[in-house]
Amino acid sequence: MNMEPCVIGIDFGKTNVRFAIAGEQPELKYFTKRPYLRRAPEDIHRQIFEGIDAALQEAGYEHSAVRGIGIDVPAVVNRETGVILWGPDWDFMAGASLTKPIAARYGVPVVADVDPVMATWGEQWAGVGKTCKRFAVLTWGTGLGAGLVIDGEVQEYPDNLFPEFGHSRVSDDDWPCKCGATGCIDTLVCGGGIARHGRLAVEAGRHSLLRDLCGNAAEKVTSPMVFEAAQRGDAVAIAILERVAVLLGRLCGNLVLTMQPEKIVIVGGLTDRCGWVLDTINRTMHDNCWLLFKGLTKCEVVASELGDQAGVLGAIRKVQLKTGASIK
Repeated sequence: MNMEPCVIGIDFGKTNVRFAIAGEQPELKYFTKRPYLRRAPEDIHRQIFEGIDAALQEAGYEHSAVRGIGIDVPAVVNRETGVILWGPDWDFMAGASLTKPIAARYGVPVVADVDPVMATWGEQWAGVGKTCKRFAVLTWGTGLGAGLVIDGEVQEYPDNLFPEFGHSRVSDDDWPCKCGATGCIDTLVCGGGIARHGRLAVEAGRHSLLRDLCGNAAEKVTSPMVFEAAQRGDAVAIAILERVAVLLGRLCGNLVLTMQPEKIVIVGGLTDRCGWVLDTINRTMHDNCWLLFKGLTKCEVVASELGDQAGVLGAIRKVQLKTGASIK
């Protein structure tokens, strides 16, 4: 069995949870993804225990080799106690500590934080942060999270808060957002929003491949259908993605005006779809930001190269730095 010190990273998505193991360097020695059930706190802890134990066994590590555990969750977390404060998909955990039972079982420091913060730690450690000290992160998937790195430091705010420019308003649309406000860019450009744009097009009777893909049942339109239709040349689907890209470009232009990042990195479940939107995002950002079109600063929106490993890498890095979980 491997006795080398290691740190475990855990990343909860909406339906899947990822487990990873790393040493001192930002290179994963083990990575896996499995579905999980969103149930009572004791069920979540049981699934975490099972996942950690399976990861250590499959990777050939002794339990005593673990120096810390970092957890990425889709919810606001009390960074001191690990208590889940709020999350639209994690209301079943509200008021319960995610970290304490895990720390008690394994006898090591356990750190938990909201997913955009952890993804930003991942990019800072293993992604664009290796060559860039000032950048922004957009986590684009079922939601639009945000993160900032300034002078090489991940920005975390008092009261367990974090950057939230993913809930900015960049249009006159008044769609209700899961955060409780209306018109947030989050609800317009993410998976559910893209699907809604498609459903509205089908309901309006517009001639589109989407009608065939959903069997003429508008309520069955999904965001992958919109991307598939666009890839097959469907004008309606292409127009939807163009609108999404323009909204994202406006947001990125506002970010440049606010903090002048060197790069804006897109991370998350829709990152592999970035080829459809990056050119329009960058063009819109440039055309709507005088700092850029007058040549006073430079910025580029890019897709992350970390794939679906940004969250676990960030969780590992944060527990290393924030708890002194030495792996030497």
